[in-house]
Amino acid sequence: MTETGEPDLTVYRHHLAQLLKRDADENFRALLVQARHITGTSYETTLYDHQQAFRLLWRHLERSGYLRRARRDAQARLASGHAAPDERADLKLFLTVYGQVHPPNDAGA
Repeated sequence: MTETGEPDLTVYRHHLAQLLKRDADENFRALLVQARHITGTSYETTLYDHQQAFRLLWRHLERSGYLRRARRDAQARLASGHAAPDERADLKLFLTVYGQVHPPNDAGA
């Protein structure tokens, strides 16, 4: 906590400062790191800090259309069978989150 009682957002501020300096691939890798922190309960600071950093990165990548492309690429990479176990776990985690944020449209079913 800061002196004013606000949560300390060290990780968030770091990613905010780096957001426009990094390319989309680097920001996506940073997003996956934050997802691992959140789901693995291994925090550098606090869960809230990592959640805010994740939201920042997610919104930035979504606005640019990167996440839609990343979803297609992740599906193809998993289907190829050439992903290493750690990469496979990251891709599955990303696809799970993406599917929760953008559920399939069942209107045509």
